[in-house]
Amino acid sequence: MGKTENFVIGLILGAVAGAAAAYIFGPSRATTFDSKYQSRWDRALAEGKEAELRRKAELEAELAETKRRHTPGQGA
Repeated sequence: MGKTENFVIGLILGAVAGAAAAYIFGPSRATTFDSKYQSRWDRALAEGKEAELRRKAELEAELAETKRRHTPGQGA
């Protein structure tokens, strides 16, 4: 391959990588540019954190119920 072909391939790959980064880190379609601005990445992180907290609460409640049922002296 010649230098020109390598340049064109690099140019295309760079454009694809740039478009992917802009899509991931750019604003979602319904976003307005105010203090509540979130990129797709920020929104995904926030949703993941919320899911983590919900699941943690569920597991803690399940653990407490299991401990309550298996504690000696309490009717089960």
